[in-house]
Amino acid sequence: MDSWDLRNFRNDLSIFIDLIKNNEVTGDFSDLDTLLSEIDDKQLIEYDLRNIMFYINKFTPVVKPLNLNYCVIHLNHMLMCSDSLDRELDPLHKYVFDISISAFKSVSAFKSVSSIEKAYYSSWHHDRHLNTQNVKYTHPTYHFQFGGKKMELIDDEMALLSSPRIPHPPMDIFLGFHFIFSNYYNNKKFNFVNLLLENRDYQNIIKRAQKRLWTPYFKAFDSTNTHQDFTINKIFPLYLS
Repeated sequence: MDSWDLRNFRNDLSIFIDLIKNNEVTGDFSDLDTLLSEIDDKQLIEYDLRNIMFYINKFTPVVKPLNLNYCVIHLNHMLMCSDSLDRELDPLHKYVFDISISAFKSVSAFKSVSSIEKAYYSSWHHDRHLNTQNVKYTHPTYHFQFGGKKMELIDDEMALLSSPRIPHPPMDIFLGFHFIFSNYYNNKKFNFVNLLLENRDYQNIIKRAQKRLWTPYFKAFDSTNTHQDFTINKIFPLYLS
């Protein structure tokens, strides 16, 4: 499976880091540099990135409360691929993708350890749940869920339910960045978003990542599909065949 070739992944990672730096994407992405320095010692694509930070200081009018002016998106992402890379099985054996958001009324509140300004929280996690049978609620193999342990403690008047679970294909680090750029950075206020989307190297990196993880996933909707893990009943159990 050429799309999982470690050398190709390393080359994409090196180019991706340069794109992030050259386009002055706001955040702390030093974990990517660390991964690049360590990847030659690996046998397969695998990483555990816990300190990826995206900084946003320009919001759309739909942000609540309206006077929020700064937020930090923390990405915790682990991906481990299987030794066999069987074409008929899910290539991942460990997967974590958590997005935690802390929003503030001022930049100084985030930068000051002693700040007493209230932080506002939000979070999404993208789960992998292999046992999709005998569950109480619909449970796609890969799904997004709003909330998390942090959200359970922040407000006595907030109601958080474990559902719905929204089907979404798995993501590697490139698709993860692409997801955050596309959903959290206003492309009218952050010029780098469209610059990246129009960049040929960026497009090719994302397309190769899609081939790794999204092509076999979406083939579940093909009537000739023979994949054992990516089946329509597993990835989209709401569908009645």
